[in-house]
Amino acid sequence: MKRSKTVVKPGYHIRPKYDLEALRERRHGGGGNKFGVPELPLVSMIDMFTILVIFLLMNFSATGEIFFIPKELKLPEAKHSRPIESAPLITVTSGQVILETEQVGSNPVTLTENDINLPQLSRALRNMKEMALVERPDKPFKGQINIQADETTPLVYIKRVMQTCISEGWTGINFAVRGTGSGTETGVQ
Repeated sequence: MKRSKTVVKPGYHIRPKYDLEALRERRHGGGGNKFGVPELPLVSMIDMFTILVIFLLMNFSATGEIFFIPKELKLPEAKHSRPIESAPLITVTSGQVILETEQVGSNPVTLTENDINLPQLSRALRNMKEMALVERPDKPFKGQINIQADETTPLVYIKRVMQTCISEGWTGINFAVRGTGSGTETGVQ
């Protein structure tokens, strides 16, 4: 019987007593991704992003809070209300009147005939109206405004704010209230 010799590609032929095959393969680029190739754990990252998206969706409110209610302000309750739309917000307390975040008036302990006008509020509302007309000259001015007041605020203070709003052309007045049973901010017109 004749034996045939196969031709073998010459390669590394010096073999030490303890051969580090994997090291040799890494140094010469063989062995694929067996060792030394960094991998990104995509499955774990996809799981993390999925959990994050689900968390954000569960915490997202479709109606949302349109305005900030200070903790010392307790809104009155209303049985019949509807969701309130985004509009400039006037906060009326026993001591001050705030438009958005700027104080535009104060509420004295006793009102006199001269205290009926709120000139700072009037100026601020006029400026907001002018800006709205400049931003959208093709659309008519709606004049929508939201008022929030503590349930213990005297009606005289709220009436002052309403008269100032109406005199400046803000006739769509909505009051922020708590709907009974819902715990959310809604409004009445």
